[in-house]
Amino acid sequence: MSEQPSLPFTVSSSQHRVLGRLINLQSTGGLLLRLTAAEASSLSFALVAVRDGTSPEREIYMSPIASDAAFVGTVREGGMSIAMPEGTLELDWSSVGLLAESLATAIG
Repeated sequence: MSEQPSLPFTVSSSQHRVLGRLINLQSTGGLLLRLTAAEASSLSFALVAVRDGTSPEREIYMSPIASDAAFVGTVREGGMSIAMPEGTLELDWSSVGLLAESLATAIG
């Protein structure tokens, strides 16, 4: 049985008194995003589209309504660079897929 690699992010959910259920994306690089279910869904689909090459986009930008930070991901040859408060987080395509899957699972 192979062990799942340690991922540089966690995805969880919380409840906001006005916005309802939020999906929290937190990275080891200090980024914390609180996404509505619709935002998490859009981000998940965008990540899959650039990973699979079905989208010509070279950057994914999202400024979630419940967060002070923004998601800024630049598409690279072997994956994506995600902007962090203290530099960048480099994800290979496998990790991009796991992030997209984690977001989709958290939505329910």
